[in-house]
Amino acid sequence: MRARQTLLLIALLLCPLAFAGDATERAEPLYPPLPYVEGFPSQPIRLIVYTSPGGLIDVTARRFARIAQDVADHPFAVINRPGGGGIVAFEEALREPADGHRLLAVTRSNISRMVVTGREDLIERIHWHSYIMDNPHVLITNSDEGAADWPSLLAATTDQGVQQRWLGVDIGGVKHLSGVSIAETAGVDMRWIPYGSGGEAVAALLGGLGSAYLGNPRDALASPRLRVVVVAADERLREFPDAPTFAELGVDGLEDELIWRGFAFRKGIPDEVQAWYDALIRQVLHDPRWVSAWQHEAVNLRYRGHAEFTRVVERDRDEFRRLLAQLELLPDDQPPSGLQRLSEGTWLAAAGGLAVLFIVGLGAGLGRTRWRANCGEILLLGSLALTVLLAGVMTLQLPPRSVADPIGPGGIPAVWLLALAPLLVWQMVAVFRSPPGQAEKTDSLRLWITVGLFTLSLVLMPLLGYLLVCLLYIPALTWFLGYRRVGVIAVLTTAWLLFSEVVFQRLMHVDLPRGALLPW
Repeated sequence: MRARQTLLLIALLLCPLAFAGDATERAEPLYPPLPYVEGFPSQPIRLIVYTSPGGLIDVTARRFARIAQDVADHPFAVINRPGGGGIVAFEEALREPADGHRLLAVTRSNISRMVVTGREDLIERIHWHSYIMDNPHVLITNSDEGAADWPSLLAATTDQGVQQRWLGVDIGGVKHLSGVSIAETAGVDMRWIPYGSGGEAVAALLGGLGSAYLGNPRDALASPRLRVVVVAADERLREFPDAPTFAELGVDGLEDELIWRGFAFRKGIPDEVQAWYDALIRQVLHDPRWVSAWQHEAVNLRYRGHAEFTRVVERDRDEFRRLLAQLELLPDDQPPSGLQRLSEGTWLAAAGGLAVLFIVGLGAGLGRTRWRANCGEILLLGSLALTVLLAGVMTLQLPPRSVADPIGPGGIPAVWLLALAPLLVWQMVAVFRSPPGQAEKTDSLRLWITVGLFTLSLVLMPLLGYLLVCLLYIPALTWFLGYRRVGVIAVLTTAWLLFSEVVFQRLMHVDLPRGALLPW
């Protein structure tokens, strides 16, 4: 009898589990459904970040992508495209189809970079979709250096004629311009000392090399010796309750000296896709995980739609132009040259036509000279020389270098062209100095196949990425040219890949193509 009662009790306890699956199916979804858009999204959504991994905008994008993936029940991938303060990332987004599968993570610093480098066209070609958060700029001092508070710093400037040394990053960057605006409004005689990164600037402040550091509130958490002395906000920060606002100190008009973050994409995205993103972003911003992640970051979570966001961008653009003109950092508005007045397609077509006529004429002329046996090699070298010349002319159309960008967008291509030109000249001279004779069919065939492999690598590079194409191209070319030592080929290929990644990508911030067909 007791055994039956025991079995009955166990059965009653297990009954609810039998209906657990049905209860789960009947439960309401965790998130309300997003607006239905036929055929969208049809591929993973790439969230393009203009910095290397680890920066604040990168952290923002990755936090967003994790939650957005749950909300949309669709994969999101964060893609880092550093270079040019956002120019590389913006241009990549503008090259992609206007289907909504590329989303840009943007900040206020993008606007200052576009203005100072003369690329305001990128601002106009982008749809500024959602403003999601901001944090005020703050002045941080080293408490070991006796800088007690803002009034004492201000008094030292105005009464004793002492020039303050404010540390930060970038000439012409958003922090530099905010520092100029703050100093101008507060009547501070300020000298800006730029460093390569915020970490370097903070280390210099701790070393006693400056009066204050202008940065984000979270920068003050790097050391207990750092102290936030004043905040460019409309109210005190909860994380730093002892730091007054500028308004409390009698300096008004600095509430907008902040760094905002948001999302954008290229213009031309369908309205229904924009509405889909609007619903997605609003749900993410109200998600408890998103709110809790920023609780101790001194960040203001606020949403602004396209119209208001665009007004913020235009306001910042006008202010940056004013400050850069005042600092004599604004690119000169020179009238376009005759070449630049032609559309890109027009002058490229004209240059290509002239190049073809030149090559045809050269081939016809060589057929009557003693170098007719080397005609194919000479024509090939001539074609390469014309390509180098055409590419060099194209670099002249890029924005010029400036104080903010001493290399300039055309700097790296110019280096490659200058390195290639002497090699072409040397090879051309060697051909003309060689005694006339019969052309060797084997050598000619090998030359054309080599050029074909090179051309194929250029075609595949945007699709498969620089590193993968080099991984295939270098061993194939070396093997084809007759070198058979596998170990040496492997070492040569690995060394070149490491050199490209470290020198170009990491040190020079030249973005290497990652491949449109690859998931990373």
